[in-house]
Amino acid sequence: MTNIAAVCIQKGGVGKTTLTINLGGALADAGQRVLLIDLDPQGHLTEGVGMQDLYLKDGPSLYQCLIGNKGATLSELIHPHATDGFAVIPATYQLMLAEQALYMARNREHKLRALLAQIEDQFDWILIDCPPVLGNLTDNALNTARQAIIPIQAEATSVRALELLFDQIESIERGLNIEIRILAVIPNLVQDSAISKRILHDLRGSIPAVVPIELRKRVLLQEVWAAGCSIFSYQPTSSAQAHAKDEIVELYRQLADLLLTRAREGDTHG
Repeated sequence: MTNIAAVCIQKGGVGKTTLTINLGGALADAGQRVLLIDLDPQGHLTEGVGMQDLYLKDGPSLYQCLIGNKGATLSELIHPHATDGFAVIPATYQLMLAEQALYMARNREHKLRALLAQIEDQFDWILIDCPPVLGNLTDNALNTARQAIIPIQAEATSVRALELLFDQIESIERGLNIEIRILAVIPNLVQDSAISKRILHDLRGSIPAVVPIELRKRVLLQEVWAAGCSIFSYQPTSSAQAHAKDEIVELYRQLADLLLTRAREGDTHG
C-alpha cells in the first residue's frame, strides 16, 4: 500500500520544503520507492532538488493535468533525481493559475487524487509539498493523502498556524466525509531557548503526534539546498561538514524509521 502524505503548514519560513526533500532522501535511503510532488506555485522544492530549469519550461505540466488538459499525463512529469533515490514531479510557473482554475472546477477537491490513482502503485511513499497557504491546492493534497506531516517551529506564530490548519482539516473532513490522520508534527528549526522548550513541552502534552525528534537550524542544510540534493547524497568538503552531515543524517533516519513504524501500525493520532 502506498503511503501518501501532505507536508503542510500555512506559514512560511518553517523549513517545510527542506524537511520534505531530506525526509524523501531518508525514506529512499531506507529502501523505499519515493516520489516528491511540488504543489507549491513558488516552486521551492523544484529549486531545492536542482530542477529549477523545469520551472520555466512550457509543455505538459502538473497544472495542465489538474485542469484536465488531455495532452498531459502525470507519468510523463516524473523525473528521477540525479543523485538521490527519489523521483520528483516539479512545479512550473503555470501552477500560479491553479487556485483560480480549481475554484471554478467541478469536484475541485478530487483532481489530484484522481491523477495519483494512475501512478501511486509505482511508489511506497509520495510526499506532497504544499503551498504555505490554505486553499484549493492544499485541500487537494489533504484529500489525496488523507495523512498530514506538519513541520512546526517552537514559537507562538507557528502554534497559531497549527491551530488554523487543524481547523481546516476538520472542515475538509466534514465537507468530504473523510478522515485525515496526522502522521507527524515535527519540531523544525528548533532553538535552544526557554520559550522553545516551554512551547514544545505544551505541544507534546496536547498533541500525541508531535515526534520526539527535534530538527535544529543548521547552516549545512543551506549548502545542501544550493547543491540541489538531499543531505544523504551531499558530498561534504571538510571534516566539519562531514561531522555535521552525519548528525543530520542520523536524525532524519530516526524520523524516517518513526514514520515507517507509525504508517505500519496506524499510530497516527490527531
